[in-house]
Amino acid sequence: MNKSTLIQLLEDGATFDAIEYKFFHNSFTKGFRTIKPTSIAWLAVQREHGIFGTNRLVQENNIYCLK
Repeated sequence: MNKSTLIQLLEDGATFDAIEYKFFHNSFTKGFRTIKPTSIAWLAVQREHGIFGTNRLVQENNIYCLK
C-alpha cells in the first residue's frame, strides 16, 4: 500500500498497531494487513500527519489513528 491509500483508510476509521505490525480496517478480508512501522509508506504518513505535519495522527499505547 502507498501513502495515499493508508491515509484514506485512516480517515475512514482504520487503526495501526505498531507493536503487532497490524493495520486494521473492516474492508480487509482478515480484518488487518501486516505493515512494518519502518515501511516507507507508513513513514510518509507520519511525516504528513505527525507532529511535524498536520498533527492529526494520534498515538495511544502504540495504536495510531487520525483525529
